[in-house]
Amino acid sequence: MTTVPPERAAGEQIALLRSVGYAAFGRHERDLDVLDLVFDSLIDTPGAAGVRRLRFAGHGVTLDVQRTPEGVELRVSPAAPVVVESRGDEANRLVSFLLRWPGGTQRPVRTAWIIL
Repeated sequence: MTTVPPERAAGEQIALLRSVGYAAFGRHERDLDVLDLVFDSLIDTPGAAGVRRLRFAGHGVTLDVQRTPEGVELRVSPAAPVVVESRGDEANRLVSFLLRWPGGTQRPVRTAWIIL
């Protein structure tokens, strides 16, 4: 069995992350406003095993995301009929959520890309 030197393994991880970043940039819809990530439990409250909470906000909209082993739950504020589409790469768990309000005056928005 051969072992990979730590420098090479780190370099391969950086290359993978770079390619994922380029892929996300390529999927950017220029005419959509972006909700910024303002809270991530991995960073802001580490140690919550099994549950990850995210909050995206901007342009008068807040999206709360909760990921558990059972699945993902989304809450949009202000409450209104909304269509949410998940866009991403299952293999790398890279995701962005697109929010559209049918018949409303609110412009569609999407979240920043994140590895979920």
